Amino acid sequence: MRLGYLFAALFCFFSVQAQGADSGDNPIVQKIRYPVALGSLYPEKAKDLKHTVKELLVSADRHFRPDGKIPKALIVPSSSIFLSGRVTAAGYAYLKRVRPFLKRVVILYAPMNKSYFGMVVPEAKFWEMPDRRFEIDTATAERLSQIPGITRDDAPHASEYGAEVQLPFISALFPPEVKILPVLVGDASVLQVSDLIDAVWGGPETVVIVVSQLNDAKTYEDVLERADYVIKRLEKKEYQSLNKRHLTGLLPVKGLLHYASEHDGEVKILARGTSADEFAPSKKVSGYLAAGVYETELSEEERKEKLEKLLQENQEDLLRIAAHSILSGFKRGRPLYVRESRYADDLSKKGAVFVSLYYNGMLRGSVGSSEPTRSIIRDVSENAYAAAFQDFRFAPLGEDEIKDAEISISLLTPKVPLKFESEEDLLKKMRPNRDGFVLRERENKALFLPSVWDTFSTPKEFLMHLKRKAGLPADYWSSTLKMYRFEVIDINSGDLPDPKSIWEARKR
Repeated sequence: MRLGYLFAALFCFFSVQAQGADSGDNPIVQKIRYPVALGSLYPEKAKDLKHTVKELLVSADRHFRPDGKIPKALIVPSSSIFLSGRVTAAGYAYLKRVRPFLKRVVILYAPMNKSYFGMVVPEAKFWEMPDRRFEIDTATAERLSQIPGITRDDAPHASEYGAEVQLPFISALFPPEVKILPVLVGDASVLQVSDLIDAVWGGPETVVIVVSQLNDAKTYEDVLERADYVIKRLEKKEYQSLNKRHLTGLLPVKGLLHYASEHDGEVKILARGTSADEFAPSKKVSGYLAAGVYETELSEEERKEKLEKLLQENQEDLLRIAAHSILSGFKRGRPLYVRESRYADDLSKKGAVFVSLYYNGMLRGSVGSSEPTRSIIRDVSENAYAAAFQDFRFAPLGEDEIKDAEISISLLTPKVPLKFESEEDLLKKMRPNRDGFVLRERENKALFLPSVWDTFSTPKEFLMHLKRKAGLPADYWSSTLKMYRFEVIDINSGDLPDPKSIWEARKR
């Protein structure tokens, strides 16, 4: 059996078979991809493979107790089942309860052997494994191939094993009618990967699997240190801080974290381990993580109310941080360094903040973030400094004037993607005088705050100018255009009992 599969892998990765006829009595040609990691990364015999995976899943149930909320996406290792199987099984064990609803599993993985342009989905109808023939979700593959940067091609998948090593776990957990869609992520941008995830995300009928693991380290201690760093970045969705030294399959991970950031998702570490846990340490030690990405359970209104409460309860602290960051600019030429541990835990979560300065009722500086890339506290500090010293639209306030200025902090609520069928449909869903919007068309992007409704009173006018700001024609339209709405929560130093108190040292 092993020789047969190896022969197929080396000389004929894809077999062409006639299976039935279409309405015109022409043969339907269906391609089959055969396994390439058989007997090396997992057992070659179906019986042994099933037994191994079953034991791993039973152990995961016993040691990790995967109850509670079901993740919508997983990050799992791509290594040998004999080395990383325990960690991989722990991740998949959390998906057991999605079984009644599941129709497809989308697997994103990066190439190990070669580089490829863009992203590639299979043309094949089936992927063969010792214990099961998996059907490819060809309808979704065809739909994705219409997006620029995504092609259908079997050849790049032929020698890559990243998706293949996930199939024994999918086979053990889900019924035969569940389809798969492997996506090879080559040379693409984080936004492109995030957009692909958005295109397949769906509801409980879909699970997204991202294949990645820690890069090898020289010692056990080194891999543990690397794991600690990566875990912190994953939990905070700080994909910009991750690079190829940390992870294999880096780009799929970054795309997933970007998507989670944009949709207020939560990342939790489910399991961790190393190759040294299974065998004696060698010259290299590999690290493994399993992480789940969870959709928020709060409604749009509940999330807004939570943020409003957070800002009101910490109003004075946030305004004081902004004020003292400006004072730090005068004294040291840099923003205030803020120790997040001194403040409420929720202020350490990522947020997008605008800080504006007013003097005698006139705007004298305003700088903000359109994306939640750092903690709320750090965003306040950095943007307050930038509003005072780096907004070149205005003459900077002098040190003798600054304490008479009013500080306004605006926190953007998490962006909500709008679903629409046409421009007319989109215009109907825009809420004047309430919502701000982010428009994105591939790499083109623009943001308007809700205050822009004072200038452009109708949704059509608002949208036309938003397109122009993104570098697009006013009459531009595309099926790939994306719109996200958000609201703004404001706090102002003028609303404090003593507005000038924020410029003084904090009393403890």
